[in-house]
Amino acid sequence: MITEDYVSFEVAKLMKERGFDEECIYVYRHDGSEDIWDADKEDIACQKPTLQMAVKWLREVHKIGVFPSTYAFTVGKNGSAKHVYGTAIINLETYELMTNDLMPMPTYEEATEAAIKYCLENLI
Repeated sequence: MITEDYVSFEVAKLMKERGFDEECIYVYRHDGSEDIWDADKEDIACQKPTLQMAVKWLREVHKIGVFPSTYAFTVGKNGSAKHVYGTAIINLETYELMTNDLMPMPTYEEATEAAIKYCLENLI
């Protein structure tokens, strides 16, 4: 079954600090737990966007493109291959690469989250 992947509480708080104010189906409470969108307003710390919503917000509002993909393979001593995911972060106005750190991660979702966090901490 395919499920949606959401940004972590830490990244959601950074997004809020940087101006993200889109309504989401889920929210994070102040203790980091999640709830549906109709939780008590006083108890809501921030919205809980999906990874795709976060990437789209970076693209549309900040003109930053986040492009996760498989960028390398590592081969173990037994000859096994393993995917390593990284992310290119591009300025969509100048088409320049905004970081040389591909942030290698074991999964596509972790690479996407790492790139979003990088953008929030270093580029916005």
